[in-house]
Amino acid sequence: LLEELAAVDRQRKVTRLGRTLARLPVDPRIGRMLLAAAHSACLSEVVVVAAALSIQDPRDRPVDKRQEADEAHAQFADERSDFVGLLNLWKFLEENRRHLTRRKFERLCRQHFLSATRVREWHDVVVQLRLQMHELGYRDNETPADYASLHRALLSGLLSHIGLRGQGKERDYLGARNRRF
Repeated sequence: LLEELAAVDRQRKVTRLGRTLARLPVDPRIGRMLLAAAHSACLSEVVVVAAALSIQDPRDRPVDKRQEADEAHAQFADERSDFVGLLNLWKFLEENRRHLTRRKFERLCRQHFLSATRVREWHDVVVQLRLQMHELGYRDNETPADYASLHRALLSGLLSHIGLRGQGKERDYLGARNRRF
């Protein structure tokens, strides 16, 4: 994994990138995404997605209210990308967090089938990751990132998870090293 992320070279010596990754308090894959984002002018967005990938999903789907939950979550969905859907959800939450009291914000979360505890954890992880990246000398992008930059940065940590979907009805993918999943 560390070789795939370019954190170590073929002789298993830690690279400059690897030393920087070691300073981040997250899974190396998530750290790799953050570092790629810092160099691709999409750090603001990738911090949010990276934090979401580091915690339990804040969206609730109670067994008895799955249809309602799916409908509530659909307003944040993006047909091209689940990652953009997470960003849409984050924007909604942050806009409301600023204007609502804690009790009203928690009620809003319940109405949208979101766990207020996990949303709070998500917010805390975003703040921590942003602070850590700033301490490393990286700054948030001033203009919103484009779709391609965002996804390139995310893919940098997910290289072995990329696959080509097979033909037909099967939901089979062919990944690196002829691995099927």
